[in-house]
Amino acid sequence: MGTRVAASLPRNGTRQTILNLLKKSDGLTADQLADQLGITTMAVRKHLATLEREGLVETTPSRRPVGRPARVYRLSRRADELFPKQYDLLVTDLLADLLELDGPGKVEMLLARRAERTRAELEHRLARARSFDERVQILAQGMDELGYLVVWEKLDDSTYLVSQYHCPIREVASAFPAACRLEAEMYRDLLGVEIERSCHLLTGGHCCCYVIRAKDTPAGACA
Repeated sequence: MGTRVAASLPRNGTRQTILNLLKKSDGLTADQLADQLGITTMAVRKHLATLEREGLVETTPSRRPVGRPARVYRLSRRADELFPKQYDLLVTDLLADLLELDGPGKVEMLLARRAERTRAELEHRLARARSFDERVQILAQGMDELGYLVVWEKLDDSTYLVSQYHCPIREVASAFPAACRLEAEMYRDLLGVEIERSCHLLTGGHCCCYVIRAKDTPAGACA
């Protein structure tokens, strides 16, 4: 499970405008961008240099009848992440259609399959844990890499708190609460203990918090 760092919107308004212009084109030179922006080519090149360092634009040479080849700027694949997506709405709509066509059982089956894939991937990582502390830490790190913005802490010798400050499937979970139940069950199964959700984003909490008590660890599990 590799760490995936999402691109962030440029704070500079001119650079955002450059990205918008490139998005609407098949590539533009610095001179063409300068004409559309009403600023100097030198100023445009400075902005493009910043965007190139950030991995948001790429360049290719373009032959001209005379003179040196011009550099044509295009958006990188990473830059596409800056523009709005509606994947959550699409998934929610598809699940709603499935619910109408085949009933709740089929929807829960799909959500369970997703949860099982996540559980299997995390379980593979947990195999290297040498203590219960490490199991909690590895699980928290894995969920963080999946986009849940996770912080964990050890409250006392046998109690841990795992806080998820973001839910990348929040729209789906709002429409289909089974997603939240399956997540809690995954935590329980991976750690081998009973857990308690003490705070929930969908009920107005500022995060989803799981209280984990190692003293409930069954015999033979990591402690």
